[in-house]
Amino acid sequence: MTKTTRNTASAAEESFHKHYATIWGEERWASLYRALAYPTRYAALVNRYAPQSDFHAVLGSSHAVNPSENGGSSVAGDQIQQLRCPVSRIAGNTSENGAVCYVRPLRVEDGEESEETAPSPSTGFPQPRQAPSHLAHLMTHWNLDAASALVATLLNVRPGDSVLDLCAAPGGKSIALAQSLWPGLHADSQKPRGEIIGRLVCNEAGGKRQKRLAENLNSYLPTQLFKQGHLVVIKIDATQISSAMNGLLTGSGYDRVLVDAPCSSERHLIHASLKAKQSGNVAPEMANWRAGSAKRLAKTQVELLMTALRVAKVGGRIMYATCSIEPTENDGVIEKMLALVEKERKKGVTWKVQLELRTDDVLAGQLEEWAGRTKYGWMVLPDHPGGGRWGPLFFALVSKVDAR
Repeated sequence: MTKTTRNTASAAEESFHKHYATIWGEERWASLYRALAYPTRYAALVNRYAPQSDFHAVLGSSHAVNPSENGGSSVAGDQIQQLRCPVSRIAGNTSENGAVCYVRPLRVEDGEESEETAPSPSTGFPQPRQAPSHLAHLMTHWNLDAASALVATLLNVRPGDSVLDLCAAPGGKSIALAQSLWPGLHADSQKPRGEIIGRLVCNEAGGKRQKRLAENLNSYLPTQLFKQGHLVVIKIDATQISSAMNGLLTGSGYDRVLVDAPCSSERHLIHASLKAKQSGNVAPEMANWRAGSAKRLAKTQVELLMTALRVAKVGGRIMYATCSIEPTENDGVIEKMLALVEKERKKGVTWKVQLELRTDDVLAGQLEEWAGRTKYGWMVLPDHPGGGRWGPLFFALVSKVDAR
């Protein structure tokens, strides 16, 4: 590495810290940075389309699941607990059919990584494997940050819904959404299967990422969903409104849309930088970081969110999420969207938007154990007082409602 390269990288890192210290305050940023530098904690999202006994077999245990003190459940001897996501009181909630996640309790040393220590994955769970007793050998589980399962749960997908995952790769949130759509196909379901209804459209604009997305979904979800057109993987640039509308819009629109937008992903950047430092190198992610990139990303994010609103049904819900800690990409995008919708209304559109997760006191109380409120949404951070060490993840839930 040349001296010039090292100096350029050092300047970029210094600028990175100054930028976020300005946003968060120096003391708060120092604390948040340490938390972001910790190894990522993972939960195991169980694939309910394969027998749950196979998941427990993969963990090396055949013990039954028992209730735990906190209202979740645990597997004797393995110290895993079922994660309880906040449950909405809105009509049609079907949380019992949805995503099932397990976590391992944190050890004291899990939170003692220094900011100069290269992070390594903190998961307690093995890599997903093919379910040995399942005829189709679907994968047993998906390891993910529990905040991702949280936003999928809060979208409250119901059996029979038409659902769009607009930026779906690599597929973890799509798999979480799919758990709620076809409960009759769950491997352990005792209910009659009946007619398959509902649709999940998973979109990814990048060719390689779209191919990987399709491979992952085929590994986790029943083959008949693909064959019968209930599950579709597409490749559309959703920032181009005319082509996006033509390619995405089917029927009267979508009941639920997830926009997990591309973002600055600062935790990934920090981890890449710390790992590179351990071998005396510089991570290109940090060397190429520029403060202005957030504004460029926000432009794309607003376009994606507006597309989501246009293809959603009146009465539908849209979840906007990023793993960024940059306000420009979070509340800033929601604020810009609200202004654009107001302009659309003046031009004659007959719908408007309504921010959710603001007035349901019971649900908000549950969310406060996970996240802090922002101007328009919520932010999950790894140093949240709840102690989950999930995130970062910003999310805001929006309803598209009749304005007439």
